[in-house]
Amino acid sequence: MNRKILAQMQCLIVVLFIVFSGADFSFAQPESLDIVAPSAILIESQRGQILYQKNSKQRLHISSANKIMTALITLEKMKDQLDTKVTISKNAASVEGATLNLEVGEKYSVEDLLYSVILDSVNDSAIALAEHIGGDEKGFVELMNKRAKELQMVDTNFTNATGLYDEQQYTTAYDIALLVRHAITKSSKFQKIFSSKAWPWANDGKVLINSNELFWSYDGVDGGKTGYNEIERQTAITTATRNGQRLIAVVLDSPQGSVYGDSIKILDYGFENFRTGTLVANGETVKSIPVGDEMLDLIALADYYYTYPIGENYIKDFDISLQDNLEPPIRKNEVLGVAKYTLDDGTVIEVNLYPANEVYSTMTWFSSLMSKFSEYKDIVILIAILLTIEVFLLLLQIVRLIKRIFIKLFSKAKN
Repeated sequence: MNRKILAQMQCLIVVLFIVFSGADFSFAQPESLDIVAPSAILIESQRGQILYQKNSKQRLHISSANKIMTALITLEKMKDQLDTKVTISKNAASVEGATLNLEVGEKYSVEDLLYSVILDSVNDSAIALAEHIGGDEKGFVELMNKRAKELQMVDTNFTNATGLYDEQQYTTAYDIALLVRHAITKSSKFQKIFSSKAWPWANDGKVLINSNELFWSYDGVDGGKTGYNEIERQTAITTATRNGQRLIAVVLDSPQGSVYGDSIKILDYGFENFRTGTLVANGETVKSIPVGDEMLDLIALADYYYTYPIGENYIKDFDISLQDNLEPPIRKNEVLGVAKYTLDDGTVIEVNLYPANEVYSTMTWFSSLMSKFSEYKDIVILIAILLTIEVFLLLLQIVRLIKRIFIKLFSKAKN
């Protein structure tokens, strides 16, 4: 067979495979990473762009998701009341798995219990917090699933606060990444706990140590959580920052000997191949448009960042939509349009556009006044009628007053 025809047939087969297989090729995956874990994901923290993924939406039983959600909800509900004391119940004291052997009737601060849940994956602390917030664990689990839905964790279902195995309980690397990104960017207290290497436990001389070993072996680590239900199916959640770029690595069900190696591989891949930079700077002119008799610059009023592969601008499409009939006067706090940037990975970034300066009407004051009269004609007529009536009544009172004065003067002259 002719080589040219054979090559064309091979290309056709590849195209048909892509079209009909429904495969997701939106993110180019490096072949050299050799991740042992069955599921993993790497995202950047500011916008949540996916830099690497392997079976990121495979449903697995991951106890760390329960602990992180338990901590997040507790912080959202308790806010500035972290010194509140929580009494340990019989149910909390008797829970299985990793515990601090809390005794029934003992009291601990919400803050201490939170640190033990994140740093040391403690189950009795998790139950104590769940009961304190939700009334009982069942009520708290309802809050967990409600919050998961709000965060669009569509492949997650919780049945307990601890992460103890339940066949009805599942989550994914992608959903955990959503949860962690929200927690570290929206809750400064969660970020403080998540980034802590150690915490003194309840003033009794014991120190809780963060179980994520990358705190002591990988440059830039500023957050971490580990956990497992089975010793050879380990979870490592790690955040690290270098050169202003913060990445979130989630490695699930990795063998004990490779969980940190997998984490390092995908973090290295992210830092070596991607940069986070400014898409649009605060005050930058995005577009200039004619308004009235002058050109008006449309600017951004904040810095907008995005992450891109080194050497690529990564912008696939750019579009601007403006308000209709832009005419003076225009104020500086008005949003006049939106610039939409679509990245190669499908991420859409919308930038509100504001006028760089105010634009005033070029009409004379009289023309402007007439224009307003025309715009509110009915109201102006009504006001004119009311003013006419008021003037008439005022003149009538003046006439009556003058008449009384003349009558008095005439009476005095006559006498």
